[in-house]
Amino acid sequence: MKSFKSMRILPLIIFLSIGALSYSQERSPRISVLTNCRVIDCTGRAPLENMTVVIEGNIIKEIEKGTYHQPPGEKNVRVFSLDGAYVLPGLWNMHVHLSDLLPDIHNMLGREPLLPAAIRAGRNAMDALRRGFTSLRVVGERDYIDLAWREAFEAGVFVGPRIFAAGKIVTPTQGNPLEPDWPVEFFADGPYEIRKALRKNIGRGIDFVKIFAPPLEEDEMAAIINLAHARGLKVTAHAGGKSAYRAVVAGVDCIEHGTMISDETIKLMAEKGVFLCPTVVCNLSQKYIREREERLAKLGFSKEKDVVEGRTLVAYADERPQEVAAKHREIIVKAAKAGIKILSGGDSNPIGEIGLLEIEQLVLSGLTEMQALIAATRNCAEWCDVLDKLGTVEKGKLADLIVVKDNPLDNISNLRKLKMVFKDGKLVNLAKDEGQASFWKLYFK
Repeated sequence: MKSFKSMRILPLIIFLSIGALSYSQERSPRISVLTNCRVIDCTGRAPLENMTVVIEGNIIKEIEKGTYHQPPGEKNVRVFSLDGAYVLPGLWNMHVHLSDLLPDIHNMLGREPLLPAAIRAGRNAMDALRRGFTSLRVVGERDYIDLAWREAFEAGVFVGPRIFAAGKIVTPTQGNPLEPDWPVEFFADGPYEIRKALRKNIGRGIDFVKIFAPPLEEDEMAAIINLAHARGLKVTAHAGGKSAYRAVVAGVDCIEHGTMISDETIKLMAEKGVFLCPTVVCNLSQKYIREREERLAKLGFSKEKDVVEGRTLVAYADERPQEVAAKHREIIVKAAKAGIKILSGGDSNPIGEIGLLEIEQLVLSGLTEMQALIAATRNCAEWCDVLDKLGTVEKGKLADLIVVKDNPLDNISNLRKLKMVFKDGKLVNLAKDEGQASFWKLYFK
């Protein structure tokens, strides 16, 4: 863990720490016991019935069969009888831009000062935690906002998810696929300048490297990947079609999006152990958007008008032709059958709602519910090199957990029936503060 004192954006966090966006969190006693529950540990095993999970500090101390009965006079133990609810690992969203907006209906990104963007980013992350996302992988962010919030959450200035941060994206001056004025990139040309820019990122304390594969020359891509790997950092690439094949040959560790990738690319990814983060939710056709909304309405998850209008607005901002959307679904199933590990990442905001939509889309694309859960938990921790600590419900791991009322293996949307979230062994307050405006009304109205 990096020291909070070493932050380079300390004035920003001091400004934010007035507490205007902070929400309360119940202080956890030394031991928390979750009993009368079922456990989906996301190792691939079937759910464990009639279980008790013991959390000591921030560690899962025991996972035992049977119901816990608290001895008379026992102190410093908090017991939650869960009436058969399901305990799972905390969810991950592996393709996040904390401050991005798509659509940017108020034309903010190109002219927005740092502080409003930073406030929105933090609010977005904290809201995501209250939807069950205990970890986020930020694949590009302006002004190192992701690193600032990572360190603020680690230090306890605010309560938020774990953040794995890429900082700025190193890319050539020609070929910017994101919003043209959103200051999320280092622009550099040629291997020497590329390495120089990347060293600046590494010096800021990034956790991994994100690249845009399409505009990079072969020697530029090699320069980034070789330097990153020499420093012990993984590389993920925005890529699809031919650029994805080039990136896999060059040695990247993950492909973001992967639209229109070939069977040859899938085969090579499987051989080299390259992960795929398909961002299905931003690759939907009109038919699939309607399918999604009709399904959620039937399940009773369309009661909030702002949410329905907002997520539909976001979906149409990234609408794809039907043949492209259908092909993307085929690619995901092919990749999974080939043994490629899938990651769940939403690529739009707000992180919480879009992240849940993404997990649902993995199932609608053809994965099983268990495959989708593993894509949102275990695989994520493995890619971020923290599988020894996170990603599954196992003895000795950190207690990042969620509790849902009904079985998500029966219906993946049961993840929306959230009862509890534990982050680092502490119970998160899921209640929205009175007077706090919704993210949808703030940025999509």
